Amino acid sequence: MRRKAIAIGKGVIQKEPNYVFYWLRFLIGFCYGLIAPIYALFLFSRGLDAFQVSLTNLAFVLGILLFQLPAGALADTWGRKRTFLISMVFNSLSFLVYGFGKVWVAFIVAEVISALGFCLMVGVLEAWAVDAWKQRTAGKEYSFLFSRAETASNSASMFGGLLGGLIASISLQLPFLVGGVIFLSVLIMGYFLIEEKRLTTRVKVATIINRSVKMIKSGTKESLEDKFIWQVAFFGGIAMIGFKVLDMFWSKRFVDMFNGRVWVTGYIWPLMTVFMIIGNYLLKWWTDRKKDYLTGFIINILFASIAVFLSSIFKSFYLAIFFFLLYEISRGIQRPALFGYFNKIIPDKKRATILSFSITVSWLGGAVGLLTLGWAAKRFSIETAWIGASMVFLLALIPIIRLRRAKFPGAS
Repeated sequence: MRRKAIAIGKGVIQKEPNYVFYWLRFLIGFCYGLIAPIYALFLFSRGLDAFQVSLTNLAFVLGILLFQLPAGALADTWGRKRTFLISMVFNSLSFLVYGFGKVWVAFIVAEVISALGFCLMVGVLEAWAVDAWKQRTAGKEYSFLFSRAETASNSASMFGGLLGGLIASISLQLPFLVGGVIFLSVLIMGYFLIEEKRLTTRVKVATIINRSVKMIKSGTKESLEDKFIWQVAFFGGIAMIGFKVLDMFWSKRFVDMFNGRVWVTGYIWPLMTVFMIIGNYLLKWWTDRKKDYLTGFIINILFASIAVFLSSIFKSFYLAIFFFLLYEISRGIQRPALFGYFNKIIPDKKRATILSFSITVSWLGGAVGLLTLGWAAKRFSIETAWIGASMVFLLALIPIIRLRRAKFPGAS
């Protein structure tokens, strides 16, 4: 372990793109991990009710839908490094606004800023890593970069969640303030560590946006005309309605069940990550042996529905946590399974556009979940909203069952 750490440190100092990539992803994962356990708790502590907490996160979702296209165009025009550094400015600012914020409007503003930072960051660092790797080691395989970076990010998120839960016991503001400072350090490190050749040709942002809009229109039209594509996207969107409300309120519910002890979230979050990783491995096992995504979707969503329902009705903290962690296995399966199935049924030339369509449908489902089940959490209780989520999961089975009856070749 010590030798590995030394090797990584030397690689970062020598600006080797793979090690720089892992290190920056580690720090970013750590920042998000800091606030993951206490995000909703912080908003509740500022006097917001369950519906207002949902609306706050809805601002982030709407920001994603608004900024996704122009952010991609900016990266193509200004370069990966500049775009990434700008994203760190916005990410840091959003955390600091949260840390110093006192009123609901400030948190809405912070979410919009965070959405902009997220759109400018997601995929940009990965694109730089691939470009830099190809330039330095032409012809060598690079797919391993992503799995190792994901491992680094998830590991950091676990450690960040543990620390965030502990320091939040002192003040719920602290995780945001610490994260904001670390994001600024990532900005500084990125400036010195990321090396990128200047673009030789400049393309106007308006030109890239126009091209992107045309591709999105054609890809969306094709997605809607292909029943296999839009029904799988519809399935993902419905499932996201339930996933989102669970993601928003788990910390509030379990802290209340544990006599208000905030520090417990720092231990729950790493366990959630571990169970999601178990889901990742179960998906690999399933696809290696069965090669049947649609049956897997049905089993997974039924499993999620039952686990969430049981977690909702138990009053015992330990039983509720047990079934909630089992539900996290389904989260570890859902996203990569969707991407895996999409890649079996969509044409190569439209791959990025149709995947973008599916992601947009998922975000829209998340928005619906925040509005409807967020209202239910305020009007009745978080437990009631979770029971509603378990019922919504069952509705997601409808498009998948219809696809199985269609016997499409890509389903097996």
